[in-house]
Amino acid sequence: MSDADKAVTHELTVQRLAGEMFREAAWAALGTFVLGVVVSTVIWGTAGLFGSLIGGAIAIGSSLATLLLMRKTAALDPMFVMVAALGGFMGKLIVLLLAVILLRNQSWLEPKALGITLVATVLVTSFLEARASKRSRSQMVVPASEGA
Repeated sequence: MSDADKAVTHELTVQRLAGEMFREAAWAALGTFVLGVVVSTVIWGTAGLFGSLIGGAIAIGSSLATLLLMRKTAALDPMFVMVAALGGFMGKLIVLLLAVILLRNQSWLEPKALGITLVATVLVTSFLEARASKRSRSQMVVPASEGA
């Protein structure tokens, strides 16, 4: 059975969208992360290096978690996908809150480097994922006919 013969399902649509979002944002996210690490290291030294490494890792991990969540819940009813998305968002906020609480007074890292790299990477990744979603042709679901 060829791809053209397969019925377009919600699962296939979400899987395809997650792949398109990953391809659109992956290199730009890594580039933003590396740029943040280099600039932070030049400005703040080793503390900037550690701060930007942690900030970039949180940002990229957050993006990858979103795409993984999309892939893992694609076969579920769309209502459960939205519940999982909300749960994933809350989970990311909790991780960010814990990182801020645990790392706030650490002398070995620069909080500005962490914050700037985190925000820059999240903004670039989110923008490119949204652009991929908008450009995607995979969001149109054509239900299979009753006789098929």
